[in-house]
Amino acid sequence: MFRLALVALTCASLATVPVLGSPTATPIPGGANQVTGVAGKVGDQLFNGIVRLQVLEVRDATPADHPETMMVPADQRVMVMTTVVRNGLHRNFIDLITYSLADKDDIAYVIADHWIKPNPLNLPQGAAARQTAMFPVDKNYVPVKMLVQCATCNAQTHFVAFRVALPPPSATSPAP
Repeated sequence: MFRLALVALTCASLATVPVLGSPTATPIPGGANQVTGVAGKVGDQLFNGIVRLQVLEVRDATPADHPETMMVPADQRVMVMTTVVRNGLHRNFIDLITYSLADKDDIAYVIADHWIKPNPLNLPQGAAARQTAMFPVDKNYVPVKMLVQCATCNAQTHFVAFRVALPPPSATSPAP
């Protein structure tokens, strides 16, 4: 009886093995899959069921921002990001929001948590917080999109990422 069961199991497993030369499905090329998310552009108020996010600006620092306080090397420049995050839950939102930039070639730059103020957030129901960051990037780095995720949200939170298209640098911005 054991042999019969073993033979049946072997036959069943071999039946699923493709024959050499037969077409088989291949995974989509290109590595990891893109993070899905709520898409918008700078200025849009986006909602993912947890928080409302509005990216107000991502730009080069101006003298009024005092970028000299960062003391970046000559091959880097300072950028500024400002967002408004509103709690859309019926309880406090106490989590760490992360921001990543990508250029036209999908070269990513993660804005370090310590550059973002305030972070983590502790927002009562319906409350909002303005998050700002002043951070260094390579002088020639030109971000075209931002990915906003929650680093501390668990599976029960169902936090969906935000994908925000950034405008091209303005003609008045300092040359990189």
